[in-house]
Amino acid sequence: MPIQITFRKTGKEIKQAIVQRQQELRSRLDKRNQVLNEFMQDAKKVRSYMVRSSRYDYGHGSRSGYVLFSQDDISSEEKQEIQQLCNRIFEIEQELHRLALVIAHLDDKQILELTIDDLIGYGFNAAGGVEGETA
Repeated sequence: MPIQITFRKTGKEIKQAIVQRQQELRSRLDKRNQVLNEFMQDAKKVRSYMVRSSRYDYGHGSRSGYVLFSQDDISSEEKQEIQQLCNRIFEIEQELHRLALVIAHLDDKQILELTIDDLIGYGFNAAGGVEGETA
């Protein structure tokens, strides 16, 4: 049976870690939003992505034979990249909302016992501070 280690942190310490984590997440989100915005400027690619995304790809062919794409259509690789980009944007935005909720409802003097996953999720680092912070 593994030993469960908990870490005692005050609400204030957690909030400080969260603020740093939010900054790091916003930076990553900004980069991904820039890539998405560049993609959205290409109306032909956006149209092709939307049309291709409207149907499930059943492998290499369909019931009526092969699916043929024009050379203007978005490639399967580009479609997957945009799909992954959008999924990651969604995940980052969800994490930012979750962290904002914790900050809004956590009392500075409250003491919590955190798991290692909680500690990492809130942005604490191995030096005892928060991610991005140097000693």
